[in-house]
Amino acid sequence: MVTIAALTILSLHSSLLFPLQASAATTSLLSWDLVDSTKHLEWGGNTAYQTSFNNGVNTWENYKFGIIRPDYASTIEDVTLSDYYATNNTAALTYPSGRITFNRYQMDQYSSAEKQNVATHELGHALGLDHNTRNDLMYAYVTSITKLSANDKASYDLAYKRY
Repeated sequence: MVTIAALTILSLHSSLLFPLQASAATTSLLSWDLVDSTKHLEWGGNTAYQTSFNNGVNTWENYKFGIIRPDYASTIEDVTLSDYYATNNTAALTYPSGRITFNRYQMDQYSSAEKQNVATHELGHALGLDHNTRNDLMYAYVTSITKLSANDKASYDLAYKRY
């Protein structure tokens, strides 16, 4: 007990002597995005993971409202959603040509949080974001992260300036 208390006091004392410094956010962008000249990303098509995709749209829209929206007759579709089936490790792909495709082979094995992570992550690519660090939604691997990190937001802010 004494040892644990002593370590706690030493730890508290050390943090007072050497305060923690906040680090700057890490940004990572692709060389392309699918946002049109009006600063919108209109999507169409369909996927078996529409609920996950809609939740992903809401995640990005809750941070910057009015960018991602469904395609209407009066707009040009920037992104087309579809599904495919391939026995590989790829969950989904976003193409610079304007497609987001979900691999049913992988997606059907995921929890709802993992499906939302994939859909939100792929939308991030459509917005121009590249992969980032382990605790970010834009991490290169499927996780159950469904909220934007400081790095995700900083990357989106930087990408938005390019639109």
